[in-house]
Amino acid sequence: MNDPSAAGVPLGSPAHERAARPVAEPTDNPSMATLVATELIRIRTGFLAWYTALAPVVIAIPLYLGSLFSPEGRSGRVWDTFSNVTLEFWGVLVPMTAGLTAALAVRADTEPWRFLLSYAIPRWRYFAAKVAALAVAQLVSATILVVMLAGGALLTGQLAEAVPMILGSAYLSWAAGLAATAIAVLVSTVWGLGPGVAWGVAGMLAGALIADKSFWYALPPAWPMRVILPLAEIQPNGLPLPADSPLRDMSVIPPALVLSAVVTIVALLIGGRHMARKEV
Repeated sequence: MNDPSAAGVPLGSPAHERAARPVAEPTDNPSMATLVATELIRIRTGFLAWYTALAPVVIAIPLYLGSLFSPEGRSGRVWDTFSNVTLEFWGVLVPMTAGLTAALAVRADTEPWRFLLSYAIPRWRYFAAKVAALAVAQLVSATILVVMLAGGALLTGQLAEAVPMILGSAYLSWAAGLAATAIAVLVSTVWGLGPGVAWGVAGMLAGALIADKSFWYALPPAWPMRVILPLAEIQPNGLPLPADSPLRDMSVIPPALVLSAVVTIVALLIGGRHMARKEV
């Protein structure tokens, strides 16, 4: 049935060779690991690389110096003041970073994707690789934050008791922010640079204004800050939590992480389908 000669095409002719040539099917080459590595190589220079490395530093160093000369610092509470305000800024920066970096990374790929989408590679991998690479970049940024906080704790003699809080606040807020990253890549891919940046700005406001509300679970950008609040024992404005505050409840952390994982998967599925239907 599939023999070209049976359809009246002469054997050995150019038409026969074209008819006999197999149709390209999506392949496993390059792999997801290769695509993610390529994305990381592309963002290792330029604004995104500098932003990833310097954002925690630019936050931590001025705030530490400010804590030294603050009334609280002069009264012996340098570490508490430094960690509180640093993690307050970090909680709102996580969703803002997600929107900004996703918008810029997707904008940089507008032209390359037109070329890459013509290859027989499952298109959803391009989207998933972008999300994964930005997640890795944000993990690096969270690790730099850990170093900066640990340095402040060491200088104030609080390192031993502060390590669990530092690690939890940095890495669990990163995990809770994965959903904001995936949504940001989806928004930027479908609607472009402006909406992607707007998502980041909205996320920053959500972290500051909604994380301590009863409906925090309805807004993914609020999840990183909501995770930080009981770990660092702070309010969204950086002030210490009262001893009887319900925001000290650690039981909100597992639901926030589960919600982040579920929403991330959903965003990946929607983004992959959009890429599959995208015209070259």
